[in-house]
Amino acid sequence: MNPVGEFREEEIDGKTFFLYNSSTSSGEDIPLQPLFLCPLLRVKTHSQKDPEANYDDQGFVLFDISPHFPSADPQVHYMLDSHNRGLICKLPVLPLFWCNNKEPNGADFCCSACKITNLGTAYYFCTTCRKKFHKECVESPLEIKHPSYPFQSLQLYSSPFALVNCICCDISFQDMIYHSSTYKLSMHPVCAMKPVPSFIDHTKRHPHPLTFSPSKAFLPCNVCGLIKESILTYVCVPCDFVVHQDCIYFPHIIKISRHHHRIIFTSSLPSAKWSCGVCRGEVDNHYGAYSCNKCGDYFVHTRCALRKDVWNGEDLEGIPEEPEMDVEPYETITDAIILHFSHDHHLKLEINRVYDENKFCQACILPIYEGTYYSCMDTCDFILHEACANAPRKKHHPLHPHPLTLKVVSIGYDHYRRRGNYFECRACRRQSCGFVYDSLGFSLDLRCASVFEPFEYQGHENPLFLALEPDEEKAVICQICQEDGDGNNYIRKLNCMECKYIICFRCATLPYKAKYKHDKHFLTFREGKEGSDQLDWCEVCEKKLVYSRKGGFYACDDCCATLHVNRLLGRDEYMLKPGHTVMNYRSNIHILPNNTMTRPFCHGHKEDRCPHKVVFKWHDMTFCSYSCSMH
Repeated sequence: MNPVGEFREEEIDGKTFFLYNSSTSSGEDIPLQPLFLCPLLRVKTHSQKDPEANYDDQGFVLFDISPHFPSADPQVHYMLDSHNRGLICKLPVLPLFWCNNKEPNGADFCCSACKITNLGTAYYFCTTCRKKFHKECVESPLEIKHPSYPFQSLQLYSSPFALVNCICCDISFQDMIYHSSTYKLSMHPVCAMKPVPSFIDHTKRHPHPLTFSPSKAFLPCNVCGLIKESILTYVCVPCDFVVHQDCIYFPHIIKISRHHHRIIFTSSLPSAKWSCGVCRGEVDNHYGAYSCNKCGDYFVHTRCALRKDVWNGEDLEGIPEEPEMDVEPYETITDAIILHFSHDHHLKLEINRVYDENKFCQACILPIYEGTYYSCMDTCDFILHEACANAPRKKHHPLHPHPLTLKVVSIGYDHYRRRGNYFECRACRRQSCGFVYDSLGFSLDLRCASVFEPFEYQGHENPLFLALEPDEEKAVICQICQEDGDGNNYIRKLNCMECKYIICFRCATLPYKAKYKHDKHFLTFREGKEGSDQLDWCEVCEKKLVYSRKGGFYACDDCCATLHVNRLLGRDEYMLKPGHTVMNYRSNIHILPNNTMTRPFCHGHKEDRCPHKVVFKWHDMTFCSYSCSMH
């Protein structure tokens, strides 16, 4: 047996596979050629050098360590021979053949060099560190020429301080990147070293063979209408047809989150002024776009339709469209009496005449301010707003490409998320123990699920849209709370196409009008900039309302009463459910009514008493909010 392992032929399901069998013994006789260093050794050696002289103006560090084994670099030799040799990759990597007959499963692979799971063309395995790598990450030379930039070399760099987006696949990665300081572009090694076909014959997109032509990269693509110099460009000279390599394979029929029906790619649009159903920008009718055959005026830019947050990734060509079955949320027993799917007893329709702060909806966890609601005809206190009771069991929402199902918040412990009996809304990032619209781990509370385009927000004169691209949406700041989000857990935002107004889902879904138990009038939500002076104070905490550009408040125009938002609604307004138990990684947290003669002090900030209608109990400690209990 080879001291570093060997491949053996094995038949699986009637097909021949080559499986690698490693050995724990070490040796120096390695017959496989050519020999390459483990990428982790290259990165480690590179990081120990003094990179000061090799920084470019974007903070990238130039690689100068060859991928070949043994390396001519004396520092690599030193590491191979040092007393720490057992902790480093001292043997060359070996080719890893997943199989001869089928593609590997992306879920089973993560390259330890670039830390991404995208598949490449072939793979390597290191017998020392037991890691797998893309072939391209292993063999990456210090300098390459890319067909899209024939007059400019791409050099191998490291980005030690930040993630970099590949201009080809748009995936963020680190450590080993191909970069051009002249063009300010970066590529993942798999994309940069991918073979470029001279001709492509894809009759589903175009009837003639297409020829690679880097000189035409400055022309707009007939499919997407954009100029993308970083994407390989192909042409058909007789037809004067220009297309990007990835656009050739764009799907013909798809379903996106922003529209009810399927949309179909069309190469020419009717002559008129159209706007994109995703970004709301103008759609040029000289180029291709997706359109709806059922709605004569709905069009989407090609690349907007195929965004990961919009399209579900399925090509529906040849797949028959199945009619969706509407599942009613309740069974009608008699007039004004229903049996809702979420409750075992009959519910009766009633009219709310007097505000009672202890009456709240089990679905949205907000109070019953006015109007009609359903209440349990048995002895329990189960109540639903009429609108919440009518919420459909299935819903398509513009924030998610898959249909959502309405559920009662899960009872039990979710070991994957280390929590139970509550969820976090993916739009506003608030915790809730109400009803949830859920699909594949994506959750929306009922308030956020009710937001559709165009959204008529009472605090703004123009309709609002979800028209921002993901990177743009992460960066912009909400007009009211002045927050931009937190990394990938950012709060979703709506924007106005007429002005620069931006509002996040957390602020947009606050009740615009709310009731206070000591005021017979409705209080209206106001933005912070609408404060009149510095003399007003909160009716609950009796502290000054500091009017500023950040945050908002509730005010009664008739009584001149003002309240902090948190004092009126609670810090965790969707968790105010007495009798409920929240399960998280620490232990159970019990939500109890705050109805003792003396309000308890909050364990989180002991100088303040718990002001809300519920308290959160963890062991012998009492907290005024769920947020406090988690700190």
